Amino acid sequence: MVAHSRFQTRNLLPFIVLSVAVLVWLIGHDRALGWYGSKYTDSAHGSNAFGVKRRAGTPTSGYAQGNCAHCHEQHASVGGMSHTAYPFALFAENNPSDQTDNFCFECHKNLGSVQEGGITNYTYSKNFGGGSPTFTTIYDAFNPTSGDTPSSHNLSDIQTFAVGRGIGFTNDTNACVVCHDVHTAQRNYPVSVNQTLGGVNTAIRRPADYEDMRNNLWGDEDAGTSGFNERMIDYTNRYQAPYYKNGSPNRYEPANDETADGSNLPNFKAFCLGACHGSHGLYSTERGRNLRRIYWSSEGDMHGNAYQGGTVGVSIAPYEDGNFNYVLSCTDCHEPHGSKNEWLLRTCVNGKDDINVPGPGQWLDFCTACHDVGEHGGTWGPTTDCYNNGICHQHGGAFF
Repeated sequence: MVAHSRFQTRNLLPFIVLSVAVLVWLIGHDRALGWYGSKYTDSAHGSNAFGVKRRAGTPTSGYAQGNCAHCHEQHASVGGMSHTAYPFALFAENNPSDQTDNFCFECHKNLGSVQEGGITNYTYSKNFGGGSPTFTTIYDAFNPTSGDTPSSHNLSDIQTFAVGRGIGFTNDTNACVVCHDVHTAQRNYPVSVNQTLGGVNTAIRRPADYEDMRNNLWGDEDAGTSGFNERMIDYTNRYQAPYYKNGSPNRYEPANDETADGSNLPNFKAFCLGACHGSHGLYSTERGRNLRRIYWSSEGDMHGNAYQGGTVGVSIAPYEDGNFNYVLSCTDCHEPHGSKNEWLLRTCVNGKDDINVPGPGQWLDFCTACHDVGEHGGTWGPTTDCYNNGICHQHGGAFF
C-alpha cells in the first residue's frame, strides 16, 4: 500500500510540476512586472460583436466574428481558393512597408475593403476633438490627396527605423505593428476609462515593448498598477487638455467631458518621443532628410517642460494663465497617421475647426487656435509664416 502510494506520487510529480509551471506562466502572462497582459478576445479585432469578419463571398465569411481565420488561413486553400502561402499564414501579401498595398489596408480602406460592412476610421481631430470629418479610413490618412499641404507618416521609414533599433523588428514585420499590436489593440473611441486598471481602452503599444512585453498596451493602466507612466497625468501634473469643439468653457478632449488633467489620455510624449522622435537618425522620405530630434525636457521645447516665463503670448483659454507652465501631448497638435496639413498638423485644435495650412510654414491659422499673436497677425499679411524657414518658431531642439 505504501509502495503503491509512492508510485502514484512519483508518477504524479511531473504533472504537478507542469501544472505549477503553467499556473505561474498564466499569472506572469497577465501580471509580469506589474503590467496587465491584454488578450485577443478583449481586442478590437477579436471582439465577437465588431471584430474581424470577411464579407460575404469570401472564403471565411461564415466564420464567427473575431475568428482568427478571417486573417489567417491554415492551408492556403480555404474555401477551394488555392494560392501560395503568404507570410504569417495571412490571406494576402503582408507588404510590410508599402504605403498603399499593406495587408492592414485589406480592411482599413473604403473601396475594396474585405471587412463585413466596411470600417470607418476618422482622424484624431474628428474622434477626439469633435472636428469636421476629413479622412474616413486609415488608408486615406496614410495616402492623403486633399488639402494644400498634405502629409503622413511614411510606413517604409517607420519600418526601417524600427529594424535599426534592435528591439525585435525585422524586415518581415508589418510597419503598422511598430505602433500597434494587432492581437491586443482595443477600440479606443469613444473614450472608455478602465475602472479596474485606471487607464483607458487603447490601440497603441510602445515599440520598445515589442519583444519582452508584446501584449502590454500603452495607456490602459495607471502608474500604481503597471509601474509605468502610461497616462499624461502620470507623466506630469502640468498637463491641461485642450477644448473639444464647442466645448468651452468646461468640455475637453479627448472624451468631450469635464476631465482635463490627462487621466483619460495615454502618455503620447513617452510613446512618440521614446519610440522615434526623441532619437537621432530618423530619416524622412517626405522631407528628404533626417528629422530633428524633439526635446521635451526643461532645456527643450516650451510646449514641453521648458519654462515659459509667462511671456509667450499664450492667452487663449484654457491656457490663459501665463504663470502656469503647461505641458502638451503630441496628439494635441498632430494626427497619428496623416493630415490635410503639413507635419501631420491637426485640422481641429482646441475647439478651432477647419484649420488650413496653405503653404510650408504658414501656420498662423493653426497656431492661433491657442495663441493670441496680437498685432503680428496684421503685419504678416497673407504669408502667415510662423516657421519662416526655421528661423522663428519650431520645436525646441537641434539639427542632426
